[in-house]
Amino acid sequence: MSIELTRRDFIKTVFATASLAAVSSATTLWPANSLSRPIAEPIYLTIEDGYIVDAGFDYCDLELPTFREHHSLVGLGPAQLKSELEKLFDDMEHLVEDPENWSIDEVKEWLDSPVELDNLGLWEAMKHTHYGPGIEIYEKLTREQVDELGIELVDGDHPGSNFMGVAFHGDINELNKGLDRLAMNLIIS
Repeated sequence: MSIELTRRDFIKTVFATASLAAVSSATTLWPANSLSRPIAEPIYLTIEDGYIVDAGFDYCDLELPTFREHHSLVGLGPAQLKSELEKLFDDMEHLVEDPENWSIDEVKEWLDSPVELDNLGLWEAMKHTHYGPGIEIYEKLTREQVDELGIELVDGDHPGSNFMGVAFHGDINELNKGLDRLAMNLIIS
C-alpha cells in the first residue's frame, strides 16, 4: 500500500519525522526533546531493476508545477512579474499578439497551466516519476552518507539516454540499517 504524498511532503516526512527511527532503533544518542515529535508511519520504497523507486507511483496522479511555479514567479506584483517574464519571453512569445506591446493578461492562462515533462530539465523531470524519491533522498545526503549507504546517481544509463535514477546493488538489510542510522523514516524492500 502506497501513501499518497506530494514530492515536498515526501521529503518533509522522511526528514522531519525521524523520531520513529530513534524510538524504534539502536539510535542511542537521540536528543530527549526530539523524542516528543509526532511519530509518522515510514515511507515504503522498493528496488526495481536496481533503482530505488516508489512502487505505488501512478502517472495518472502526476501533478506538475505550473509555469508560474516552475519559473519562481509566485507572489510577484504586476511590474515585477512583467520584468521577470521579459527574461522568459522566448518561452511565451507565441502567446502574444504584439511582442513590443504585450500584457500579462495575454500570458496569464499559460502561467497557470502545468508544465509538460519536456519543459523541465532532466533532473527536475525525473523527480516527477517513480524514480523521484530516490533522487530526492540522494540530493539531501552528503557524499560520505551516499558512500555509506552504497547508492549512486545514474545520469544516463547508456550513451544518449535521458534517464536519471538512484541505483542500489547491495544488501537491502544493510541499506535499511544505514537509513535508520541516518534517522531517515523510510524502509526499502
